[in-house]
Amino acid sequence: MSTALPSDDVSSSKNGTGFSRRDLLIGMASALVATSLLGYPFLTQAEQQTAAGNPLIFSRFFTLSQTLTEHRDIDQGMSARIFTALSNATPDFSARIERLSALLRPEQSAAQLQTLAVQAGLQEVITAIVSAWYTGTVGHGQQAVLIAYKDALMYRPASDALIVPTYCGNGPLWWTAAPPMTMTPAR
Repeated sequence: MSTALPSDDVSSSKNGTGFSRRDLLIGMASALVATSLLGYPFLTQAEQQTAAGNPLIFSRFFTLSQTLTEHRDIDQGMSARIFTALSNATPDFSARIERLSALLRPEQSAAQLQTLAVQAGLQEVITAIVSAWYTGTVGHGQQAVLIAYKDALMYRPASDALIVPTYCGNGPLWWTAAPPMTMTPAR
């Protein structure tokens, strides 16, 4: 006499509740991501929904970002904005993040991960992620999306000596004034 154990397929895991264990776990992860993003009032509803709608991929993206930038203190709100912009710009972004996160190992350096990513044909996604964190933008030209300016990682190395240039040195609306006489070409 053998006792059959329930399998892990979706139909047997509903247990009469109308949802599977997988649905429950994804729902809990979505709620956790959504609550962790509540402290970021600058996030649009679409950015919050993108991160909370794909909580496992977003979590992997955040971990990959920490490894690739070698900064553990990166901002989760900024991460949600970058994640959304890259998801919108790249049709198979989630699949690429899954492939890239499969290469990630504990205590791995950015250089080690990049070497593995190049071998796996994922250099483009690594470049996009690192560029977004360091420049504060996703994309190029007219399609570029500004994520952050003063919080871009490119300003950190000189933060002890230079302030982030967040203002115009010539004052507001400087371009509306006539150019100085020394700049006017001779006739």
